[in-house]
This record gives sequence, C-alpha cells and structure tokens, in this order.
Amino acid sequence: MLFLLVLLSRNGAGDINASFVNTQNFAQCQQKALLVKGIFLSAQIPVVESRCISSELQFSEFGHATSSGMPRHFYLVRFNSEAVTIRPIADWQSCMAMQQRDTGPGRLYCSSSIQSLGSL
Repeated sequence: MLFLLVLLSRNGAGDINASFVNTQNFAQCQQKALLVKGIFLSAQIPVVESRCISSELQFSEFGHATSSGMPRHFYLVRFNSEAVTIRPIADWQSCMAMQQRDTGPGRLYCSSSIQSLGSL
C-alpha cells in the first residue's frame, strides 16, 4: 500500500494550490508533511489543509513553479472525516463552477498544481 500527502496552500492572490507527495509508508508520509509544512510556513505561505492518505494515485514529482507560465493542472479536492478525494478538472472556470454548485459533505476546494496525475 502506498501513501499520498495532499497539502493545500493559499497563494498571495487567495487561490488554492495543491501539492502532492507520494511515499512508501504512512510514517514517511507524516515526515514529508512536517517538512513541507515547515517550508511553506517559513515562507509565510498559509497551509489550508494537509493529510496523508492511502492511495493508488501517482503524481509527478513535487516542485515549486519556477515561472507563472508553467502549465497548471486543476483538481477538485474534498476533505471529509473519512477520506480525501481528488478529481482532475479541465480548467479553472469549470473547477470553480463545480465548487460553487456542490452540496456534498466535507470541505471542497478548487485547486491548481504544476503536478500532473498519472496512475500506478
């Protein structure tokens, strides 16, 4: 079983950015969570949500955007007490529209990331 760190942060414009880190076990995921949160907080980037989950989702390598022109991927991310669900969305406008119409349980975020989603 693999684990995925899902971390959402807020940029200066108020938008939600998603960061994903794949790990081999839960302990490693928790260590990565502390490390990444520490980096973000020291850079005064607010962390909105963070959780380690068992997942078969595989994301491209975590990194920081080196320019605003880098391609972005959009995800609708739902946090509830039992799970985190991540749904790829075509573009920002569609993501925001889906978030506004949603009435499901938990906290739902429209987020963007430079990381792309693959599969194992």
